[in-house]
Amino acid sequence: MKRTAFVVLAVILAFGIIMVSGCKNNDRTKISSILNAPGKYVDHKVIVAGEVTKCYGVDLLITEAGAYQLDDGTGKIWIITKNGVPREGAKVGLKGTVSSGFKLGRDVFGAVIQETERRTR
Repeated sequence: MKRTAFVVLAVILAFGIIMVSGCKNNDRTKISSILNAPGKYVDHKVIVAGEVTKCYGVDLLITEAGAYQLDDGTGKIWIITKNGVPREGAKVGLKGTVSSGFKLGRDVFGAVIQETERRTR
């Protein structure tokens, strides 16, 4: 009886570990996928991760807003934030909503992500 219970517990635990570790990467969207088919992702929430390659911040009285470019190795996309801009070279994972047709100064960006949550390493 004890051996059967141990085997069942081990199988359940192994299954749980596989499910948790598999979900982390499966939820992430490649930036190249967004750039290649922006219409498919506009107004959808995505999870992306990569390295900050450029950043621009504006310090307002209420909040520090700005934009930064994120590179995941498959492509680069601009992230719009109201929560301060991470430094160049920072490793960032974020959740956000894809938008299109964003204009900043003279530059027009085809697809951008409006950040809702971020983790920086």
